[in-house]
Amino acid sequence: MTLSPEEKNQLAAHKELLQNLLRIADEELPNHPAVELCPRQADVLKALETAFARQSCPPKLCLLTGGLAEDDYRPPRVVDYINATDTTPRHDWRALSPQLLRACEDSLCYLEPAAFCYVLPAYLRQYLLRPDYMCTDSIFFCLDYSRSARRLQGLTAAQRDAVERVFNEYRCREIFLRESDGEEYLLPWEHARYEPVAEEMSPWTFASNLALEYAAGNGMLS
Repeated sequence: MTLSPEEKNQLAAHKELLQNLLRIADEELPNHPAVELCPRQADVLKALETAFARQSCPPKLCLLTGGLAEDDYRPPRVVDYINATDTTPRHDWRALSPQLLRACEDSLCYLEPAAFCYVLPAYLRQYLLRPDYMCTDSIFFCLDYSRSARRLQGLTAAQRDAVERVFNEYRCREIFLRESDGEEYLLPWEHARYEPVAEEMSPWTFASNLALEYAAGNGMLS
């Protein structure tokens, strides 16, 4: 593929941006070593890795290095070139480094379903291991039903369960450790459960109740 001078400038800008983001992420990583998981969290991580063990991403789909928010404004030919030359691992999401995930967090807003479901367990895994390093706003914001319904349709029951467990770990951490009001984000299948009671409570209240139910069921309130 031959690029025009303008397209080459766009490609150079992408590479420079990615390198800068990777440099920053790499500099910050030593300050956030992987945490020691409690038995409950270790079980959640195992369930996530088992459920997504065979998840892969088709070639030529926009993945990480072609999924930066700024790339949404680049000429299609430049994005096609980026994707065609992207050597990011596509058959083992566990090989995606925490630095790359951190640097390309905006990609979650722009990925097609197959690519989204491939990087999702990588982001969730790194959240469990480095909750203060990964940008949780990007991860869980993009899992809200209004943004993820189409992209999560292909998940298996085991994958949905694993995603929901990590989501509830996040909710509980926000409520109990950060002493915040939590989030109103709901997964698509959670929103389906919320609709019958929508007139009685807000999404935030429903999400908080889900977190409390999860905490009670896992002995986190005793």
